[in-house]
Amino acid sequence: MIRPAVLKLRNFLLPLLAILTGCGPTRPDASSQGPFGPEEFPVVSGNAGPNDIALFLAGRPVRRGAALSQIQQTAEYQVHQREMNAVWRQTGRHRVGRMRDWSQTNLSPVVGREKVVMYPFGGPDLLYVSALFPQVPNYALMGLEPVGEVPALEAMPPAEVLRALAAFRQATRTQLQAGYFITKDMRSDLEQSALRGVTPIFLCTVAMTGGQVDSVNPISAGGRPGVEMKFRGADGKRHAAMYVSGDLSNSGFAGSHRDWLAGLGSGLTYFKAASYLMHDSRFSQAREFFLTQSRAILQDDSGIPYRHLSGPEWSLRFFGNYHKPIELFSKHAQRDLREAYAANPSTSLNFGSGYHVNTWEANLLLAVKR
Repeated sequence: MIRPAVLKLRNFLLPLLAILTGCGPTRPDASSQGPFGPEEFPVVSGNAGPNDIALFLAGRPVRRGAALSQIQQTAEYQVHQREMNAVWRQTGRHRVGRMRDWSQTNLSPVVGREKVVMYPFGGPDLLYVSALFPQVPNYALMGLEPVGEVPALEAMPPAEVLRALAAFRQATRTQLQAGYFITKDMRSDLEQSALRGVTPIFLCTVAMTGGQVDSVNPISAGGRPGVEMKFRGADGKRHAAMYVSGDLSNSGFAGSHRDWLAGLGSGLTYFKAASYLMHDSRFSQAREFFLTQSRAILQDDSGIPYRHLSGPEWSLRFFGNYHKPIELFSKHAQRDLREAYAANPSTSLNFGSGYHVNTWEANLLLAVKR
């Protein structure tokens, strides 16, 4: 994939000097548009909480936080706000809306009132799992990305904050345009930034979609580092999003880590852009765990191989089209899955999924235990 060049912020010195010396800050252009329409950034006081950090990252006005409020007055922050809004308006909002509509028709009547969705290899991708499963109260995402923390932006020099926002935009743009995070690219974008790890992306996701962050706390998932964020969606429903950083291969997925996940209870499992790791014998223990633990599995072809789901234990529904993996993963082509699509009626998808970002190539398989 050819990634867009990271946009560089310009004209730092005059607005930052104005902030630091008490002169009037550079005002944003009146044409600035936020995720939900024109945005104005009133000056506020007090200290920022996690929800204010989320709003700031998403390009929306903070409700508390004097230092962040002052940065929001600058032309440089206007760049961040405008670009975050543009990529959301042009890409993310439409895809998320289609996923929610599709879920209401095809998933909600089938999966019922499950309490948890497990999302192996999901990394920070709270956006799409919450779009597909808005009725589920708990999301458990897993990956190798570091956990990170709620960034102490108010304690940082304004210039450093603005530099961090530029790298953060790039990671967010990749997710919204491609539909998934690329771990090595995200690490490259953010490793030198104050916005490292999954937690800042979790925060931004909630604010970008019109929700509210209630709390963020570190957790230990059987000795693996993690974070739990409690939030309310735009519809007011309460959720908890957990992320655990840990290895799911046979050498890493064992003992207390596995026990912690089992303690979440049986529920749903979602695989998207999973690098076909469930096809690898080195991940056989995790594959068997999710087959056993799941009452239903929703996945594209990068998840569990079709042969493990084609027996009488599972009731299957096919969506979209399956022809072959992208070239990078061509060795994981599944002839039996292609034959199953040919033999079974399939409902079209109006959104891309995983590595197949085009709607006419995307596929999803819903497997429900009988």
